[in-house]
Amino acid sequence: MKTVFLSLALLCFFITHGQVGFVLNGKKNVKIPFLFVHNLVIVPVQVNGYMMNFLLDTGVKETMIFGETLKSIDSAVFVNKFQGLGREEGLDGYLSIHNQVNIAGVYEDLDQPIYILQNAHIDISTRIGVEVNGIMGSRFFENQMIEMDFQKHRITLYAKANRPKGLDKMQRLPLDILNSRPYTAVAFKQGNVSIDGRVLIDMGNSDALMLIPSKLNNFDIKPPFIDDYIGQGFNGEIYGKRNRIRSLELGPFTMNYPLVAYPELSSLQHATFVSERIGSIGNELLRRFKVVFDYPNKSIYLHKNKDFDRFYYLNMSGLEIIHDGIKYEKEEIPVVLQKDGGTEVRMGNSVQYRFVLRNMYKIATVRDGSPAAIAGLIPGDKVVRINGRSASSFSLESIHNLFKSEEGKEMHFRVTRGEKTLDFKFVLKDPLPFNSD
Repeated sequence: MKTVFLSLALLCFFITHGQVGFVLNGKKNVKIPFLFVHNLVIVPVQVNGYMMNFLLDTGVKETMIFGETLKSIDSAVFVNKFQGLGREEGLDGYLSIHNQVNIAGVYEDLDQPIYILQNAHIDISTRIGVEVNGIMGSRFFENQMIEMDFQKHRITLYAKANRPKGLDKMQRLPLDILNSRPYTAVAFKQGNVSIDGRVLIDMGNSDALMLIPSKLNNFDIKPPFIDDYIGQGFNGEIYGKRNRIRSLELGPFTMNYPLVAYPELSSLQHATFVSERIGSIGNELLRRFKVVFDYPNKSIYLHKNKDFDRFYYLNMSGLEIIHDGIKYEKEEIPVVLQKDGGTEVRMGNSVQYRFVLRNMYKIATVRDGSPAAIAGLIPGDKVVRINGRSASSFSLESIHNLFKSEEGKEMHFRVTRGEKTLDFKFVLKDPLPFNSD
């Protein structure tokens, strides 16, 4: 009976308060910088006075916080099960109400419901090398016209009376807002087959395009394709296939030979999809545009940026590297004396030392048949050196970019495996070569 009472109380709460959402204080537009790592947008958000990093995700409705990162929210009164892509069971979310959320000091919701996710298998931070404390869903977009500038890594929130400059020169596409999530129409070609349908615009998806094979009539995944790790969802790790298709059309824009991810059936078993949805478009595609979301008027505006014709690169190593903690490393500093007149004089070979915190990395997965797998690297190997440099001198993003940099590039890896130190080399090779057919 208590659960029923709480459910009814929450229903009344959402009816009376849930429609307010974020409010932009003042009449000026506000610019917010964001981190863009692994094709994901990370924004700073203050929750109940605590600063955190949130993944901005149009593919989810609610605001969520990972339970182990915040101890100050203790007003959880209702439990909900979140289901999505992945092989495991869904996530338990404990609803907390009356939370104060503030972004950039002026974009705030003083009565926001937040779900605290308790399950441990969702771990974004180790995958991208940046601390992520939660997910900011569609509430961020509901009340404002919002511009995403992927070139400048900047979000602009527009006051009600204002519009972006040059909006009339951008291409407007209609949006369907279903259960607070944005959908639009696309068409694509694979060989001589043309298919159209509705896709979710999903900023929590780092791929260009994800397609659901069971939603595509008379469609086969055309070779060459690979079996690959695709990502992480509410239900754990997502595996499936990847290939390239001939073209993708989004309104008047045509993108040639984009990479496509196809989740396997076992990664789809817990997910539910709206009618006529055939997949999702993600940030590898959106990053090629300046994007303006206008949820109140059910519109999205697009303008090509300089990345529009950029080739869709794949990780050619076959390695999925993740963050594996931090360590102190000793760093040499030359001993330098300051003479009169500002001249610096180095004292021979004299050095002093300082200790600095450095990132550590390990191999999470190795794609079967990839150059790294053939060379002998395996999951669990701890990465010591990459191409002669200490692995700790790289950011995880720079390692990721290195794997997508240049086909034919030779890679040298030193790893530790148990008590052994091992050296490997391999050559980057695109497993999905360009196929004009």
